[in-house]
Amino acid sequence: MKNQKSRVYLNAFSCACAAGMSIEKIFETLLSGESAIGQQSGYIDNVSMPLGKIPSDVDFFETIHANVEILLSKVPWFDPRETMLLVGSSVGGMCRAEEKFFADGDLQNITVEEMSIRSIASEVQERFGFKSALSFSTACTSSSVAIDFAVDLIAHGLYKTVVVVGADELSRSAVNGFDRLGIASRENTRPFDIERNGINVAEGIAVLALSSVKTAECVEIMGCGVSSDAYNITHPHPEGEGARAAMREALAKAGLDGSQIDYINAHGTGTVANDEIESVAIETIFGKKPFVVSTKAVTGHTLGACGALEVAISAMSILHRTIPPCVNLKSPVNVSLSHPLKAVKAEVNYVLSNAFGFGGGNVSIVLGRTHAD
Repeated sequence: MKNQKSRVYLNAFSCACAAGMSIEKIFETLLSGESAIGQQSGYIDNVSMPLGKIPSDVDFFETIHANVEILLSKVPWFDPRETMLLVGSSVGGMCRAEEKFFADGDLQNITVEEMSIRSIASEVQERFGFKSALSFSTACTSSSVAIDFAVDLIAHGLYKTVVVVGADELSRSAVNGFDRLGIASRENTRPFDIERNGINVAEGIAVLALSSVKTAECVEIMGCGVSSDAYNITHPHPEGEGARAAMREALAKAGLDGSQIDYINAHGTGTVANDEIESVAIETIFGKKPFVVSTKAVTGHTLGACGALEVAISAMSILHRTIPPCVNLKSPVNVSLSHPLKAVKAEVNYVLSNAFGFGGGNVSIVLGRTHAD
């Protein structure tokens, strides 16, 4: 990457979401073309709606800790005492606060610390002894912003190893919020389809190991592009200016042009505004060549965790030379784009993964296959 001291590698990852309790199972579910979204009650009074829930009864924070343990077992040369921890989340400990509030009927037993965004980083740092920790909360780009920050830390030699955690739990506040905005679908989401009508809110965890060390089974994080169009608090710029700026910056930092990207893991929320605008932005830069897929039709929209989760999915596509299908897509909103309806075996060398968020924040990340020197 230009003007930076070190290249940055994604050495390992561990994930959990509605599609599975491991990245291997998640990727298998994605390739199958079967949605993991199911009807859930208890989030909106007297309403059952399709949501993406992790298939486990284990406490959410304990599931985060379990995934950190798995990750560290994959990279035993990571010393937490010399490693930075970065956490991206949009709800933090909100679910714990909600549970206490509905159990007690008041706020007396709820502390600011346990309900804050910082709560995840505090617990993980204390459990594993990470040298330092920071939290990011920038809506749906939270863990993508954390990845961008990790890349800068490593590339400039400030840290050799960084662990990024993207984590968001299903909460009544988040589900009700999206429902009140009119973008929570009462059906399974249909990204990039003419008949799309909203998102399926979901929970997810993704834990990534990034370093300056190239290992046998890794991919390179070649470039991150970040922009903020600040057009509207809940609506992207109608001409996709912020999305285009982020994608172009990521390509420039990676030293690539649009024709070299094989697969775009789109933000693809299934909302009317996002999918139309993202489609136009992608077509403007990339044309028809790369396959364009939203994995949220299978996993649901994991909010602040989606950036890290989808970077892990993108890495799996590179390592396994397979692109997942666009699930629930029947009539594309933009017929100029290449949306695969079945899994595609291909030589996937470069992937671009998008995450866009409320407030006009946009992050694009380019990942590349590593080759023998």
